[in-house]
Amino acid sequence: MPADSQSSLEQAIETYYALRRTGKVYQTKLWKFLDNPSSAGEKLLDNTGLAFAPSTDVSEAEDDYLNGQNHLFDWVHVNYIRDSDSTPRPTAIEGMDSYKTTGAVDVGAMQMSWWFKWDASNPDYDLITISDLPHPELGLQPWTECKKADDTVAPWCIGSAYFSGIASDGLPRSQPGLKPERAQSHNNMITNYQKKGEGYWGAGSEANTFQFIMNAIKGATKNSQTLYAGCTSYNYQYEAAVQSETAHTYFPVTNAQAGNLVVGSYVSVGYGSNNDGAVNQDRGQSSVHAYADDVKILSIETLDGSNMAVYLDIPEESAFNTMPHVHTETLSAPIILSTMHWWSGATDAVKGRHDGSPGSNTNGKYPYRVQGREYAVGGYMVASDTVMDLQADFTKKVLVAPKGVAHSSSDTTIRSTYTEIGTIPAAAAGNNADWWVGDVTLDNDTGAWFPSVEGSGSSQGTGDRVYAGGATATSGLREYLQGGDLRAGSNAGASYLYCWYWLGGSNWYYLSRD
Repeated sequence: MPADSQSSLEQAIETYYALRRTGKVYQTKLWKFLDNPSSAGEKLLDNTGLAFAPSTDVSEAEDDYLNGQNHLFDWVHVNYIRDSDSTPRPTAIEGMDSYKTTGAVDVGAMQMSWWFKWDASNPDYDLITISDLPHPELGLQPWTECKKADDTVAPWCIGSAYFSGIASDGLPRSQPGLKPERAQSHNNMITNYQKKGEGYWGAGSEANTFQFIMNAIKGATKNSQTLYAGCTSYNYQYEAAVQSETAHTYFPVTNAQAGNLVVGSYVSVGYGSNNDGAVNQDRGQSSVHAYADDVKILSIETLDGSNMAVYLDIPEESAFNTMPHVHTETLSAPIILSTMHWWSGATDAVKGRHDGSPGSNTNGKYPYRVQGREYAVGGYMVASDTVMDLQADFTKKVLVAPKGVAHSSSDTTIRSTYTEIGTIPAAAAGNNADWWVGDVTLDNDTGAWFPSVEGSGSSQGTGDRVYAGGATATSGLREYLQGGDLRAGSNAGASYLYCWYWLGGSNWYYLSRD
């Protein structure tokens, strides 16, 4: 975009938001777990009495944040680029002729810039406060996605709308209709995103903190799964119910199995690999995707009295038979269907500008969106800027690269240039046991978060799980794997953290976003 056109767009956005800033102060009180284990909070100040419930693609729930009186929560899709310090800059707004959802562009969700404070000073509760004006008397700070490395504040807040897939230019991009790029890690995100330019590293842990804050303000909860389950209970692998030498573009399942599958969701078809004489059906095996790799279910139709045909979005030339794959004379692998990640943009079907999931917010089979940002598509969200430094007593120091600091794969460099924001405690059970999260702590300067108080189950506190890394995890750095995947069930949520993998560790369920 020409410099004068870019400047005009930015000035227009700044003016538009300036005219709509109200100075309202939205606050939620969240009880500290040790005082009150409830996940539910209390809305205060201008947040008092505002109703909110998540919507779906067919049901529009009550949401006072969209009533035209609370402009801080109005959002729109935009194209954006990142400056050298990673600050996002809008280049086109949805509805403009220049706005695109394909090609060498990223799609974000934009709302006005806002200020916040996470106050944990009271022994009984935390106060989360946000406003569209600074309110220095309240000690608010600009939300970290709005703040530039030089501490100036942009008029807007922009975050990637989707998990990254590989766009037509061969780069990881936030666009609707892309298959999530699998096997991401803290280290390869540096390489992958830096190909886009100096300020690109991939999203940090603040992208996850964003939903925690918005869920607390609007939903008055610290347990994201009380609002939306996410795609966290969609872990199915089915052998072909009918073995046929004839090639088809459908996969046969039993009537009962068909009831577990969702039209519009995504699956792979293939067979398990030969693992020293045993069949390995882990989704990380390329053979599991040999016939169809993360493709859409178009329809599910009757095949015969006992079976259903799951029709897939593949061309006729990719039709497959369902006869077992012969590895050796003594080892054959059945043809299987595996549920997979949702492609980006599934939540665009949610009514209007509402938060929520297509299909269902409760059955654990759908992703959800918060303020235009898609979450829980069936894989972890790897933080680009946050790592754990394991200690001999099983605690974990949390290190974060502030905006403008280069990310690194070197342990030495990370320890010397990243900022330590706090310590994840060890489980009371000892021996680095896994534990439920009662409370999290937010660092107001970086926007990063970490689990800080042990809880007692999925229905109390944040209701999420820390997988602590095992009894030998007493040194070295680990990457920040957030949210859970399609197998995590009630263990998953915005405060879920997996602490097992080194900074270069990757797997089929490790995803990233810009």
